[in-house]
Amino acid sequence: MARRPKTKKKRPPFGIPKEIVLLTGQDVWPYRFIADDSGGGCGKVSMPSDAAPEEVQTAIFTQLADLTRMFHGVEIDVEWSSLTPDSWVGHIRDVTAEESAPPGVVPEDG
Repeated sequence: MARRPKTKKKRPPFGIPKEIVLLTGQDVWPYRFIADDSGGGCGKVSMPSDAAPEEVQTAIFTQLADLTRMFHGVEIDVEWSSLTPDSWVGHIRDVTAEESAPPGVVPEDG
């Protein structure tokens, strides 16, 4: 009997994001995200230095939410707060568990 070759399930390139740190920059806005598996990543958004922080935050979060949905099948949401006048932190939460919970059941914070 012929055996099928074992295929390893490819691990996503990063875990589910938990936090984003955004800094103001000159024509690029650097950011770093921290994931639940002690991993994460970093990048830059090409937007003018006078762009509204909300626009940059939306651009970063949209990309990160799309990747998280694609790799993990999870929907996330973010709540931004200011660290300093030129830096912000976004606290990310998993909204998939909240959406799938039966009515009246409060999801546990992890």
